[in-house]
Amino acid sequence: MSFINCFILSTFLFLQTFSTLAQSGCTDPHATNYNPGAKLNDGSCVYPTTHFEPIIKGEFPNTIISESSGLVWTNGKLWTHNDSGNPNEIYSIDTANGNILQTVTIDNFPNTDWEDIAADSNFIYIGNFGNNNGNRTDLKILKVAKSDITTNSIVHLNAQAISFSYSDQTVFTSSSSHNFDCESLISIKDSLYIFTKDRGDLQTRVYKLPKIPGTYIISPYTSFNVNGLITGADYNPQTKEIALIGYFSGHANSFMWFLSDFQGDMFFSGNKRTIEIGNGSEWQTEGICYFSNDRFLVSCENGGTFSSSFFTGNKVWLNKTTGIDNIKNEICNISPNPVNNEMLINNLLNLTGYIFTDVLGCKIKSDRLIFGKNFINISSFKDGTYFLYLQREKDIYQILKVIKN
Repeated sequence: MSFINCFILSTFLFLQTFSTLAQSGCTDPHATNYNPGAKLNDGSCVYPTTHFEPIIKGEFPNTIISESSGLVWTNGKLWTHNDSGNPNEIYSIDTANGNILQTVTIDNFPNTDWEDIAADSNFIYIGNFGNNNGNRTDLKILKVAKSDITTNSIVHLNAQAISFSYSDQTVFTSSSSHNFDCESLISIKDSLYIFTKDRGDLQTRVYKLPKIPGTYIISPYTSFNVNGLITGADYNPQTKEIALIGYFSGHANSFMWFLSDFQGDMFFSGNKRTIEIGNGSEWQTEGICYFSNDRFLVSCENGGTFSSSFFTGNKVWLNKTTGIDNIKNEICNISPNPVNNEMLINNLLNLTGYIFTDVLGCKIKSDRLIFGKNFINISSFKDGTYFLYLQREKDIYQILKVIKN
């Protein structure tokens, strides 16, 4: 074979091999169209319709926090705030009962319409960009130094302003069907990102801002049809996942979107999974924040079914899908379930440990597992629902719901 023919054949084989290795498709095992051969996520994953009901954790003091509009968990503290027309204050919250632990007043800026809150290691950011009628021209994000927040129960301080306007907004007349409201804010590295609440087309658009105080004209660089109104957002730097929360018209049938495995800050290029929350009753879900990698908190305003409250949940739906999870359920099963005193784990997958949590995600019991059959005694558990996290080394391999009676 000539040198040229060998070169052509080698190049062809290399391209074929590279094409196979770089096959694109759905790479998420929790999706209904999971492709085990795919190496590159093309954003095509499809998920089953999933409904989840967060559990109420506490009510905020109604006379002070009647319109919890944003949540952030930072440095072991939960913070929230009211929206338009309320005091220019943020509140540190006791997660056990909703009571206020600390009140921080921003002396140099009013609460025109504070809609969300985010944080990084040194600062807290407050989104003063609510724009219900689409006619505001004073949009800004307030930058608060954590070092200015003393341990006093009441703190007064000044913030810096990151002011901005939308390059694509040319009309400022009042409207109920515009696309320039915003109620969501996240912090990633040296940038801030906002997600719009599009009343006109029920999509959301993303804008990017620097964290340096100043005045900016910003343009949208990506968008997604969320088929609803986005009211809050958070970013988990450990899992590199974004959570969005919102509701449909009428404040009923709220939802969450979880965005993961995206490229750079093209947040809609990867997996996009929606979770329906609530029971169809009217409630105005406004805030969301990660409490840990798999646990989150959401808040709502006064009105409808609930007063201003916050709820807890974890991503238990990850074991309620088709595909690989069903295979795991068949191979590694527990019996009996419901269980009274003792349960058996048929451990044929070399799982190394387990963790039991309650529905709030609090750890109840944990231990090592050995290969083969393992008996676990839960006679000391109160009757109710628990989640069993099965581990392989440090990774969570499977989550199973266990009923104790």
